[in-house]
Amino acid sequence: MEAHYRTRIGAPLRVGGLPNDETRTNDYSLNIPRGLSLLSSHDPNSKVVGLEEFPRADWPNVRAVHWAFDIMVGSGTALLVLSIAAGWLAWRHRRVPDGKWFLRAVVAAGPLGFLAIEAGWTVIELGRQPWIIYGVMRTEEAVTPMGKIAIPFVVFTLLYVFLSVIVFYLLRRQFMKTETQAAELLTSDA
Repeated sequence: MEAHYRTRIGAPLRVGGLPNDETRTNDYSLNIPRGLSLLSSHDPNSKVVGLEEFPRADWPNVRAVHWAFDIMVGSGTALLVLSIAAGWLAWRHRRVPDGKWFLRAVVAAGPLGFLAIEAGWTVIELGRQPWIIYGVMRTEEAVTPMGKIAIPFVVFTLLYVFLSVIVFYLLRRQFMKTETQAAELLTSDA
């Protein structure tokens, strides 16, 4: 997740950057000295095993995993900061924060939870590749061959299109009914 290619004692925590498998570097990253060693074992001088210790065939897509991890952590951190700001504003003003800029920040942060979940899923799924169970079963061994996969795909697609048409029809009918009732109320009040 941190794109550490080489085993190091006192490994830095890397934020961002461009992992490069050929040169085994993470260019343009923000490095926090000894941060990863401290996070991984509560000792700033502990050893962090790098990817070089594993066969190249067992490496995941380092760049995708690193970026997804950074997006996940960044989204969670932004939501944490917004929550702390909300709590501080509520405590300071003795009411729920409702300032224009705060509410805009809440709306802008709305997708961050979903983004963090999806990025976390990406980290988990890509990070374990090429293994399903590390050292026991590879992904290629776990895939069940399925002939005629197009049949269930077409059936489920048609089912969801059918359900979408029904939902659209019901929502439109409800909207028209509400609109008619509102018009009747306006004419009866006049």
